[in-house]
Amino acid sequence: MAAPWIGGAAVVMVLGAGVVLYGAHQYRAGGDARQAEIEKRQAAIERGWQEERDRADAKHRGDVLVRQQVEAKLAQVEHDRDAAFIRVDGLRKQLAARSAEASRAGGGSDGPGPDWISLFGECLSRTESLGRRLGAVGKDAAGWADQVNGLQGYIRGLRGAKP
Repeated sequence: MAAPWIGGAAVVMVLGAGVVLYGAHQYRAGGDARQAEIEKRQAAIERGWQEERDRADAKHRGDVLVRQQVEAKLAQVEHDRDAAFIRVDGLRKQLAARSAEASRAGGGSDGPGPDWISLFGECLSRTESLGRRLGAVGKDAAGWADQVNGLQGYIRGLRGAKP
């Protein structure tokens, strides 16, 4: 009589061990699936961060290129302006020399007087100083625009908003 109990107990033990092993296998499979999901989400987050960094870098590079182009154009305009002032100064000197020769030769009242030449020189010097001040303001404005764009991008990044 003990033999059927021993056989039944052995069958129950084998079935119990099978259930325990199956449960352990399912537990490990669930843990592996959970870990795979976590790694997948982490990779997606890292890709999103990298895309945001790349977008911000590209925007910053674009802003820097625009600022450099503006500064290059400003430098060219300043160079052209200075060349024009040099040319005008040369013409003023020629005009003054011819005016002096004409006044010695004829002494007529139709020639330009010294008041006209000094007035023209004063206007020219004021225009030159205004041009230099506007050039300095343009350079400052380009730097300020870069700073504002950078801060706006930072705030959008913090908010998670799309531009």
